[in-house]
Amino acid sequence: MDRSNKMIDPFSYLEILLYICNMTIIYSNWNDDDCRCLQRVWQGIPDVNVIEITSDMNDWDDMVDDAIANESDTLIFLGHGSTRGLFAPDYNYGTYILHENNVHLIHARNVICCWCYASTFVQNHNLHAFATSMFISNVNEAYDNCITNYTQDQINDNSIRFHDEINYLIRENIPLSEWVMMLGAHMDIENYVDVFNRQGLFYQ
Repeated sequence: MDRSNKMIDPFSYLEILLYICNMTIIYSNWNDDDCRCLQRVWQGIPDVNVIEITSDMNDWDDMVDDAIANESDTLIFLGHGSTRGLFAPDYNYGTYILHENNVHLIHARNVICCWCYASTFVQNHNLHAFATSMFISNVNEAYDNCITNYTQDQINDNSIRFHDEINYLIRENIPLSEWVMMLGAHMDIENYVDVFNRQGLFYQ
């Protein structure tokens, strides 16, 4: 077939890409150790549509909303956040990626929310989802929660292990309803950070 004079319509290509992918990840990348550990979630998993938002991007709102609306299977949100939603990078501007005005677009059968206090957001909006609660990913957060004597490298190692386990559960198609129990069963009871993080896991 002669393709020399054919041009791919970028919008058609995006629609095809969204259609063939059975997993969409909305990744708010702050370019810190906390967020780098989150990348373990999708490593080695095929057919993943990663929507990465960085601080130098503008006009990403429609792209995110379209990705959320087009995903009917598995939808994952990763980054920093609060009870009000998933922060956009550089929260100095007070911007959210997932928030009360676009949460209604979610209709995926599997929803995974990994950011601080995501569980409260999930409950407030009655989402059928797995979520983390306050999740310690740096020494400042550990100190704020009265956990001391852990280095950033130790906290990174803990976060990597946790998100590697998330990756395993995804690859093995383990139902979200079993995640809290299975992740809790792998808790390192001698690691205060791990205990704190896993005790707050939530599913509804």
